[in-house]
Amino acid sequence: MTAVHLSYLARSELVTSGDGATLSLSPNLARERVSFDGEVKDPVRFREAMSALHEVVVGDLRRPKKDRTAYLRWKKEESEREAKLLSQFASEAEKKESAKLGKKAPPPNLEQDFRRAHSQYWRARVDWANDLSRNDPLLFRHLVPCDPVITVAPDTVFFEAFSKDESSYGCLYVDRGAFSGASNVALGTTNVDYSNALYDHLQSLRTYRSTRLLLDPKGFEVQVLGRADHREEKIDLPGTWLRGFGQISAATALGGSLVTLPVELVYSMLAFLKRRREKTGPRSIRFRLVPGKPPEVVLDPWNEVLVSRGPAYEGPTRQEVKIWGRRRLLTLARTLPLADRVEVLLLGSGLPSIWVVRMGDMRFVLALSGWTTNDWTGSLALDLLAGNLRHDLRTMQRIEKHLVTERSATLDGLARATDAGRDLLLGSLVKLAKQGQVVFDYATSRYRYRSILPVPLAEASTGPESEEILEAERILAERAVQLERQEPAPSGRLLIVGKAAKTSCEAMLDADGRFVRARCSCSHFHRNGLRAGPCRHLFALRVAFDRQSSTSSDQLLH
Repeated sequence: MTAVHLSYLARSELVTSGDGATLSLSPNLARERVSFDGEVKDPVRFREAMSALHEVVVGDLRRPKKDRTAYLRWKKEESEREAKLLSQFASEAEKKESAKLGKKAPPPNLEQDFRRAHSQYWRARVDWANDLSRNDPLLFRHLVPCDPVITVAPDTVFFEAFSKDESSYGCLYVDRGAFSGASNVALGTTNVDYSNALYDHLQSLRTYRSTRLLLDPKGFEVQVLGRADHREEKIDLPGTWLRGFGQISAATALGGSLVTLPVELVYSMLAFLKRRREKTGPRSIRFRLVPGKPPEVVLDPWNEVLVSRGPAYEGPTRQEVKIWGRRRLLTLARTLPLADRVEVLLLGSGLPSIWVVRMGDMRFVLALSGWTTNDWTGSLALDLLAGNLRHDLRTMQRIEKHLVTERSATLDGLARATDAGRDLLLGSLVKLAKQGQVVFDYATSRYRYRSILPVPLAEASTGPESEEILEAERILAERAVQLERQEPAPSGRLLIVGKAAKTSCEAMLDADGRFVRARCSCSHFHRNGLRAGPCRHLFALRVAFDRQSSTSSDQLLH
């Protein structure tokens, strides 16, 4: 967990007066001074795009756990009954001990006991928050802040948010051309106060009423301590949340296959998914890409083929790319009526995908991890994708210094500023993105300086990389994986058998490519099974199988 300090002078609100409205956002006073004031030319487009970002903030498609309320209530009653039987003895013992202590000095372990009790309290608080998020998400959203991040750059203002289930990243870019004038501009990145009430007020934005976006800096200019409207909060961000934010930010900088889709195709795809509910796997979207021909989108398990009537695919080779977690794409629904086109950046099968909805001077970016949850598969595959890129501290410092001054730069501009080779430059940029210091604006092909926290994300905050993942990377780098056989199994499952680092292992995958059962002779699997995640050998076996399957698909397409 990483504690994040938030300090706000007032609540963000939508203030209406006469024929105008002002969306006044309260910045985090615990960070650098950031301000902006400008009139939005298209309030409805801004409203719909911000509403889509809200769907990312509150998004959580994790499978809900079984309701054990009745059992826990019975268990609590039994505990209370037992406690009541023992209370008489405890009370007598307490009185005797109190009489013995009298006016003696405090116990020597008072500080340690206090810290132990304090940690118990915070564990209970976290458990309560998790239970509340499952059973009463509306109340949880009101009580637990999930404030987005806003960055004011010389050419754009953009809002970023990360979903609760750690699988989706949303970013709304609003170019300066979307504002009729701007004043009181202070560049930088900060959190802004956000609530359900503010979201509800956003729905009242209309074209016939002028709308002003104000990132209010007055809290930096007055004495806030002691004021009734000043409040401070401290929230704990889990390491997985921070690691996921960095991973998806880094994914946009790795390149991939660009697919341009007309709005009507994306609308047809979302409408089909809204009407249908799959009962069996696979639950993937397949992109069939042939150079010079319009892309085809296939929805499994119905094998529904949607052919694009837009631009042809301009990639160098034929390929078929599968992505999962498609229900999260419904977030785009509110942006489509105002969209010009949709662009998709595909990094590979099972890897993150980036969806860019272009809306004139605004663009909404939705980046999705490889699966509905930010699990080990997407994380490992993404790390392996950038595995050949190296970085060094000196190049990272030069990049950061240049971006702090210029705020954004192209890859060629950074190469000239740092005098670094392409691989070293890309590796250093990916490392900075994982630290939360850099974000890649895919639509403009520019790297932007943006510090997600006041300090870079370190291993202490995101947690160290799993030893099993590190060892799996080593096994794959040494080409020490041998696939012996693969056999179809009932219910669309697949059995793969092989050796990794001379260790025999096998895995049963479902139609979506996820582990159902597994077996390995190593000590990690003997102790934990799949409860602590697959072992290094299963990791390596699965990635080697994915690579072989991808190669076979390309050969079939040719």
